[in-house]
Amino acid sequence: MFNDDLPKPKAESIFPRNIEFFSVTDLKDYIVELEEEIDRVRQDMKVKEKSKNAADSFFK
Repeated sequence: MFNDDLPKPKAESIFPRNIEFFSVTDLKDYIVELEEEIDRVRQDMKVKEKSKNAADSFFK
């Protein structure tokens, strides 16, 4: 299902951003955006771990 040989997309194309000129409000908004991304990644990890565990159970 997953091919570890395929090139992985580079996260740095999205994060981190140059925050030097961000206002405090912009920084707060950026933190919210980062937290939302962390939540999205954690959800994706759960789905992938569940699939992996099911496959491991099946092939034991």
